[in-house]
Amino acid sequence: MRKELSELSEAIFPSNIYCCICGALIDRSRPYSLCDSCVRKMHWITGRSCRKCGKALPDTFTGDICYDCMEMEHSFERGWSCLTYGMYERQLMMGIKYNGKGYLALKMGDVLFDRMAALIEDAKARNMLPFDIVLPVPVSSERLRKRGYNQSELMAKQFVKRLLDFAGRENTPKLETNLLVRRKSTEMLRSLNPAERRLALKGAFGVKSGTEQKLRGKNALLIDDIFTTGATADACSRTLLEAGCTGVYLLTLCSGGNRKPDDTE
Repeated sequence: MRKELSELSEAIFPSNIYCCICGALIDRSRPYSLCDSCVRKMHWITGRSCRKCGKALPDTFTGDICYDCMEMEHSFERGWSCLTYGMYERQLMMGIKYNGKGYLALKMGDVLFDRMAALIEDAKARNMLPFDIVLPVPVSSERLRKRGYNQSELMAKQFVKRLLDFAGRENTPKLETNLLVRRKSTEMLRSLNPAERRLALKGAFGVKSGTEQKLRGKNALLIDDIFTTGATADACSRTLLEAGCTGVYLLTLCSGGNRKPDDTE
């Protein structure tokens, strides 16, 4: 019934009319509500990437771990990312987070699934997906009221929906949107350096009381919109590990570049 309602809603209020970046008229065959021109301009991570956090690595880079992961030990096992955060990616995220375009988060859930398609297909062939549960990074109640939705939760829901269609119910990790909670609101992290971010996030996340048994012995896939220093991902991962998760993996839509420690721009 839900699928039929979704299809009816899309038929009446189609989301693929205008490109979500430049506003050009598009048809429903265009992926992710992007015109062909903007698809080419986006910084897709299709080549080498950091084996720890998933940031893109240039072909000339000699190692397989980005500079940030060399300097900082992360609490998650490994991560994957879809896009390097640039001008067009910023425009997309500003629309989702501050201009009420929550429907685009569902399109970005498709991006997440497509990024993981090869891994998922391999796992399906072995009848064993590497994650038991999928959790979005929670936002504060204040931001949830103001925005009306959690963009990471919308992406996670679409990711699991695509996974369910592909792998079937028995092989699909359960989406858990209420286990990981935000205990306190923090100031905008983009203005803080890495040390300040980690301090600001101390005690920011927790596990809903009485739900610890749902996490014990589970491998969790954590979904978020943007990965920069990893402070948020690490704070969530530590919370989940302390609650009994065996391992935490990370999937993000966008990530920062592979900047040297002395880069100032």
